[in-house]
Parts: sequence; structure tokens; C-alpha cells
Amino acid sequence: MADTIPSAPEAEAAAASALEVFARHGYEATKLQTLADATGMSKRMIHYHFGDKRGLYRACLTRAIHLLTPPQEVLNRSYAVPVEGMRRFVDAIFHRFLHNPGAVRLVLRENLDPVLAEGDTLKPHELSEVLLHLERILLLGQDSGAFRPEVSADDILIMLCSLCLFREGNHRTAHNLTQVDLRSQRNVEGMRRMAIDTVLAFLTSNIPPSGYGSYLEAEAAPEQEEGYEVDGAIY
Repeated sequence: MADTIPSAPEAEAAAASALEVFARHGYEATKLQTLADATGMSKRMIHYHFGDKRGLYRACLTRAIHLLTPPQEVLNRSYAVPVEGMRRFVDAIFHRFLHNPGAVRLVLRENLDPVLAEGDTLKPHELSEVLLHLERILLLGQDSGAFRPEVSADDILIMLCSLCLFREGNHRTAHNLTQVDLRSQRNVEGMRRMAIDTVLAFLTSNIPPSGYGSYLEAEAAPEQEEGYEVDGAIY
């Protein structure tokens, strides 16, 4: 019997299953047959829908980033009090990382042992929405005097993700060195409060201006050449 072409929901479910396999074993150690068994999709259909194993991995990494971003009801909400808006944003991010450990592990694996080629960047639309939401809260807080200037949305997002990644990426070492179990219910709540308090204290502190517009700076987008080339000539 010929394979049935998977529908979009079936392909999405396959990517969700494959994500957990890649997160557990890594890209190189994961065989295509293992992915077929985990997803319930034949190897032929994996190639049909995702191109190849790397294409499926890329789909899983994109899904992982989606799972770690706040839901739309958080991003679409406006707040009259910027401190409360930032508190709810941090809380939402923390819980996304908490409830999607496979997505966190896959992101960590890609950073430690990259599979995607350099320059093959992921640009999920969710990230743009997250940064826009953060910008709105920051501007509201800075205009009202609640937040200090010279802090960007990138600064906050990277600080927050660093705190959220630590629990999944370093819990063994933390326990061995300090006897602090980051997975206990008490310490999960403690990490949540620490993330919220760290971001809010950072934004509301009386640190003197440094003369920079932000702590971190994004690379400039590559310039596009004007015109087009035909037989060596630019038009």
C-alpha cells in the first residue's frame, strides 16, 4: 500500500515527537529509522515532507523556539503599569522553559554541537513579536520613569533566557557543588521569583548612565547590492 501524504497537523505532530528524540540523543546519534519509529511516519514520508533528516531537525528546532516563546494572549496584552507587564512577561517565559524541557535541551545541543550551517539562521516570527512586546513595555516604563534608560529588549531577553536555561542545563552540577536541587518544587518556585526579581531590580535600579544605548548590540544587517548581475555586468 502506498504511503499516505501526511496532513499539516500530522507533520506537526511528527516534528513534536522527533524533537524529543533529537533532544535526548543528539543529531548524529539519531538514525532516520529511529525518527520514523518515533513519529509513526515512514522514512519516505519524512523525506517527502521535510526533505531529509536535517530538514526535520530544522523543523524541530523552529518548533523548540516556538515552544519557548510566550503565548499570544501574553504578547497581545497591553499594560498600563509597566512593572506589572514586565512581571507577567518574565513569569510567562519562565513557565515556557519549565514546561518544555525537551525544547530547552535541543536549543542547548544546537549551541554546543551545531548542526545548522553558519549563516543558516532561524528567524521565527514569534521572536519578532516577543521583542516588539518587550520594546512596548520598556518604552512605557522608561517614558514614565519607572525603568531606567540604556536597556534594550535584547538585553532583557538574553538576561532572562540565561536564567531560565540554567535550571535545565546545569542542575546536575549545581546539585553536586551546592546540594541545591533545582528540580525540587521549592527551588523551582525560588528560581521563578529570582528571575522576576532580577529583571525588575535591573530595570528599576539607580545605576548611573554609561553613555551606551544598551548593554548588547546586534550586528548590522548585511548590505544588499543594488541592481543585478548578468555576464559580469551590474544593472
